[in-house]
Amino acid sequence: MHAAMLLTAARMLKENEQALEGTIRFMFQPAEECFLGSKDMIANGILEGVDAAIGFHVAPGKMPVGIYMYNNNSAMMNSADGFKINITGRSAHGAYPHYSIDPINIGVHIHLALQELIAREADPAKSCVMTVGKFLGGTAANQIPDTCLLEGSIRTNDKENEEKLVRRLEEIAVKTAEMFGGKAEVEWIYNVPPLLCDPKLTDEMAGYIKQAALPGAMPYPGIVASASEDFAVIADNVPATFFYLSSGFPDERGQYPSHHSKVLFNEDVLPVGATYAAYCATEWLKNNK
Repeated sequence: MHAAMLLTAARMLKENEQALEGTIRFMFQPAEECFLGSKDMIANGILEGVDAAIGFHVAPGKMPVGIYMYNNNSAMMNSADGFKINITGRSAHGAYPHYSIDPINIGVHIHLALQELIAREADPAKSCVMTVGKFLGGTAANQIPDTCLLEGSIRTNDKENEEKLVRRLEEIAVKTAEMFGGKAEVEWIYNVPPLLCDPKLTDEMAGYIKQAALPGAMPYPGIVASASEDFAVIADNVPATFFYLSSGFPDERGQYPSHHSKVLFNEDVLPVGATYAAYCATEWLKNNK
């Protein structure tokens, strides 16, 4: 879905005063969709000697190829905190629920309570999204199970909101389970910060894209998205910028969004992305010796 380039400006070796050429490092990290790839690659030295980074991501939908979207003054994408809530109760026959501690019932009340975090505790002026996308419990219709699992994510463009929602989710899950006689444990499975692009680098790269003057090119500044991006971890460590490149169709083929099972990507974006990647990298290296 996206590719990133890590750029190193030309340097002078102190030992022998020999000039070094600037370098381009392409980054195709694994585990991008579960927000673990960048952290693992950073831990293994991917950012050593890196001065700047630029990433490109395709954007399907009802729009033609040629639009390049970016943000140079605010959070471009939200943070993401992924959670698992493991609920433990006590199983019993479905005909005798009074012998049980029903973990599915506990899970339902936790799910409902979590919605109130967004409705009543999150700052409405900020972007805040909470989703429980997995709810698993039970294997038989006539049995109350021992356990239940909820899994989801919190996303926001504000650090204070993120810290509050993470803390309150744990409190709600644990206390709600206790209220019904059960137990809940919260496991945090990933975390990435909001994607904040470096303003100066973003303007510089947007300028290079404009200079490339591809047919149909059209800038779209100030783009924001409530989705999250593993590249944010890179941007949290080195000056970085990120661009969406439209890869949709103006007709009915563009009616499905990203991650939809019927989404279609316009492959005409491939030479566009390759051109921008090459041109931005060479121009940046030329001007940042």
